[in-house]
Amino acid sequence: MANHVYITADSPCDLPRELIQKYDIAITPLTISLGMDAHLDGVDIQISDIFDYHERTGDTAKTSAVAPQTYIDLFSRLTRDGDEVVHIALSSKISSTCQNAQIAASEVSGVYVIDSLALHTGMAHLVLEACDRRERGMNAAQIAQEITALIPKVQTSFMVNTLDYLKAGGRCSALTAFGANLLGIKPCIGMTDGALGVAKKYRGKVERVYRQYIDDRLAEVSAIDTRRAFVSHSGLDENFFNSLLDYVKSKNIFDEVLTSIAGCTISTHSGPDAFALIYMTK
Repeated sequence: MANHVYITADSPCDLPRELIQKYDIAITPLTISLGMDAHLDGVDIQISDIFDYHERTGDTAKTSAVAPQTYIDLFSRLTRDGDEVVHIALSSKISSTCQNAQIAASEVSGVYVIDSLALHTGMAHLVLEACDRRERGMNAAQIAQEITALIPKVQTSFMVNTLDYLKAGGRCSALTAFGANLLGIKPCIGMTDGALGVAKKYRGKVERVYRQYIDDRLAEVSAIDTRRAFVSHSGLDENFFNSLLDYVKSKNIFDEVLTSIAGCTISTHSGPDAFALIYMTK
């Protein structure tokens, strides 16, 4: 009988709970600190806590990587009967989490760590692809090889409604944030080779800008892997988010459109009302 393959991932993959349960995915939570109070992402803190903290203090929450020992404990438990692990890690360009997972994997046999070079549901795409391959009977080495080959196909970007959180977290200057807010600029943040940067700047009301973002993202339909897309947000008004979701679905491009709410790690930097449409290319 072949060994079982466990799929694990860092919490910023922001997979919906029902999918985590369906595929029996083990999630390793990053630490979120509000001042001196430490919490585990997705366990004992909500994104509303992060936004409330910023409103009260003008500061942002701080995120900390998963410790190597936490990974060692998890990987050792999952592999003790000869089973294997494929771990999808947060991009090494923005966190030491991946490096810590690799340190742990060097001490526990049967563990394959994949540097996703992504975050949020860009990671989630890779996690589901790994689960699909496990269901087809691939071993951990085969899964890791194929998922690594898919990394350049993940198209990760998101819109932010304010740069205040990126400014408070040291991700952009106060002058840039002030100028963008004053001019009504809504930046699209994209990932290139695992690092974040401004992909495009929009100007205007969020209702129009977010739809323009969707149009731009879906302009080159022929290059898109139409099997699956994620549409997500960090605290948008429910009716507005549903209207954006319906707008994506009305394009009739994707076989499946999944939804997600950004977790605390992502929301710490994006702030409220961020929106993302993330898919893969062929």
